[in-house]
Amino acid sequence: MSTDTLPSRFPPPFDVPDTGELAWLLRAERAGVPVAPMVVVPVTVETAFYHLNNLPERLRLLFDGVASDDPDEDDLEELVSEAMALVLEHALLEEVVEGVYQALEGLPERVAVRRAGSQGKTAWRGRGVLLALKRTWAEDWTLDALVARLRAGHGLAPQPQAVLVHDAAVTLAVEPLGFGPEGAKVQAWHDPAGRLARLALARG
Repeated sequence: MSTDTLPSRFPPPFDVPDTGELAWLLRAERAGVPVAPMVVVPVTVETAFYHLNNLPERLRLLFDGVASDDPDEDDLEELVSEAMALVLEHALLEEVVEGVYQALEGLPERVAVRRAGSQGKTAWRGRGVLLALKRTWAEDWTLDALVARLRAGHGLAPQPQAVLVHDAAVTLAVEPLGFGPEGAKVQAWHDPAGRLARLALARG
């Protein structure tokens, strides 16, 4: 597999979207701001996982006739657990597993596994990260996530997103940074060494 389809240490060796948390972290790093050691699992890993296991077609058939822009939640509720199980029961490619283990070397024992822009969950470094990664993908098939996606007109399939892995021990900075799009204030979380680990738009 090519470098753009494998997990890697930050900064990643592949292009990222121009907006969003990963773009802000890259901007900070290029400006000389220390960024915490972290692993980036690119969207291509999730996409490959779905296609390798024929999940798009299997999920389409599972929800055939009940997925619409105005879904009946009772109909969907009977199926979401099956959809989540479909994601959780399949193994990752060996190349991806090896890439995760290699990229995780040197990170703390307890890490955060999260979609860019979210808080995510904590896991033990190693196999725990692999399980948390698949749980993150499976959460796209909870009832709330599926209903929100359908009612927004985004269709049945979730939009693949990058996943970040870094030290779970992060602290919210007292003052937000004037760092976001068009100078918006951004909340910053630091690892124990004071390096940026997470960024999010400040509310209010």
